[in-house]
Amino acid sequence: MITDTQRRTQILRKINRIPVDKLKELDDFVSKLEEGVIPKSKTISFVGVWRDIDDTVFNDLTNELINHRQRSRRRIDE
Repeated sequence: MITDTQRRTQILRKINRIPVDKLKELDDFVSKLEEGVIPKSKTISFVGVWRDIDDTVFNDLTNELINHRQRSRRRIDE
């Protein structure tokens, strides 16, 4: 199995072989891949947000989430 580091190294080697006239196209493609990525710092900023939530409130939110998903699924199936 290939490690992440090995895969990145392979990709960088391939990038170095790409002709100059294709670099803009490659940059556009990589930018599109990055669009859905949330920076690690933003993800970490949410750590502990729900730490002090009341058990009753948490259970209500969980149940409501399940109910909402079931209602949404019914609309999709129709």
